Amino acid sequence: MTDSKAELNAEVLEEKLRGTEGREFIGILADLSVAYRETDRRKSIEFARQGLELLEDTEDKKLESIILNELCWAHQCIGEYQTALEYGLRNLEITSVTNDKISEADTFNRIGIIYYKLSDIDKALDYFLKALRTFEESNDILKASSLLNNISIIYSNLNDEVTALDYCTRAIEIAEKHDCYTNLANSLNNAGSIFRRTGNPEKALENYHRALEIRLELGEKWKVARVLTNLGMVYDDMNENEKALDCFFKALDIEIEKEDSHDAAQTLLSIALCYANADRFEEAYEYAGKALTYTDRINSPVVIKNIYQSYSEVCELIGNFREALEFHKKYKMLNDKIFSEDGGRKITELRVQYETDKKERETEIYRLRNVELAETNEELKNALKEVKHLSGLLPICTNCSKIRDDHGYWEKIELYIAGHSDAQFTHGLCPECMSALYPEICENDE
Repeated sequence: MTDSKAELNAEVLEEKLRGTEGREFIGILADLSVAYRETDRRKSIEFARQGLELLEDTEDKKLESIILNELCWAHQCIGEYQTALEYGLRNLEITSVTNDKISEADTFNRIGIIYYKLSDIDKALDYFLKALRTFEESNDILKASSLLNNISIIYSNLNDEVTALDYCTRAIEIAEKHDCYTNLANSLNNAGSIFRRTGNPEKALENYHRALEIRLELGEKWKVARVLTNLGMVYDDMNENEKALDCFFKALDIEIEKEDSHDAAQTLLSIALCYANADRFEEAYEYAGKALTYTDRINSPVVIKNIYQSYSEVCELIGNFREALEFHKKYKMLNDKIFSEDGGRKITELRVQYETDKKERETEIYRLRNVELAETNEELKNALKEVKHLSGLLPICTNCSKIRDDHGYWEKIELYIAGHSDAQFTHGLCPECMSALYPEICENDE
């Protein structure tokens, strides 16, 4: 949806709002929150909060879940991660009670993204894997591809680029196969970052340009900024400083417009480092200082520690060693806290647990199918035993009732039938024969 279509839809909804009340009124507030999601996040939050307040006296859990999801999304987009997390966890309580597995998995994913932004990597991966399991079990291929990309980003942050590229490639293949262009752009952007970090700028540029082209075709204005920043970083690596700065400043304009403190801070850092690489140290110091002012507005430890590191490096370049040492200590302390040894072990445990669970599920499905097949075969064998029968014309003696077999021999009827069926004989006398053979017994019985 382009921005103009979203704005038009919002105008229609606001006009419709005036003539409704009750649940329909709250439903339109929820729709307005969605309509303003990309164009005006403050309005999106305002309409969602109105709807949530009106829902307090109702039991409409489905509508409440929709509104909580929008509040979680909007607060996350403007960098208010703790508030976003609170709404996400509230929504998770509802989806677990209503047994809405897909909505629950969507919420797992959203919470995972927030924990990633808060640099709680092991919790992020835990929630991503929970979401992935549900989408795989429900055969929701497109959402599974989105989760594969998110998990790829986690491993990139852990410098495990081989695993990251594996997950990312799987995500790209699924998105291309199903023509899911938003997912494809996300994964291509991620692939570009992996190739950049592994020293392949040509492949990085190729993936970034494909992602940018898709974003522009889809009219995803807000998502264009991230790709532009990434392109700028590759150009900076290649010492094409003017191209890099052009990308950075275009991205920064978009991020400031959408009040995205998280991304704006990172882009300001990229500008500072670009100026530093071009030996323009005063400008580098200026933009590093601008990035530093964002630390009070964002609550992402990863971004903050990156700001500290870059600011320290720029201070060192201009000869301000006291300030360089001060911020290097801050960077080191925060970096050690984020990437602790225990955290690394936890990541490994989660990955092994996911792979093990997946194999166990596949093995159990295979076992159950084999059990079912074995039971079916046994039932068929038993049925065949029960239906064994004689057929065709049987030559039988009219006097003694012997039957002639296929070799021309005459057998007693009971021997023939026993040899050609599962029937077994037990001998006795019918009343007529009993009377003829043993009349004295029959007389006594009378």
